[in-house]
Amino acid sequence: MDRITTLHIGEQSTRLTATTDPGLDSVLALGTHELGSGPWRNEPPSPLELENAIAFVEDLLMPLTRTLPEGTTLVTHDAHARHVVVVARPGLDPAPPLSIDDVERVFNGLVAVSQGRPVASSGLPSETDFAAYVLILRELMQHLGFDAVTVKEPIE
Repeated sequence: MDRITTLHIGEQSTRLTATTDPGLDSVLALGTHELGSGPWRNEPPSPLELENAIAFVEDLLMPLTRTLPEGTTLVTHDAHARHVVVVARPGLDPAPPLSIDDVERVFNGLVAVSQGRPVASSGLPSETDFAAYVLILRELMQHLGFDAVTVKEPIE
């Protein structure tokens, strides 16, 4: 049996489900609309809002570092994840897993936009939901030790 951890980052919550024995099924009060104490006030988020959001996400993720089974492959069916692939690797095959470096590159683009780079020249969507998704995915991969995420078609 494959050792898979399925990730879903929604508007109100984030769910991680591991297909291992013992498995993990955690739901965090952390979603694209629930980041920090509520929606970001700026579009795109300001540097301070990004910093505060990172601290908030880290605090929620840290307890999972003790319960997440080791050696699982991270998989998601999220539409935002497919968008991250397109932004991170324009014109390339979207099938390979999205590496932590790919996610970091997109996040660094968000940071540049928050510091004044024009959104239009960044190739990034200006919606705060996308920024929140990238930030949550980045922090989750970094702190839970995932070096890649396999992005699959949505489950209907």
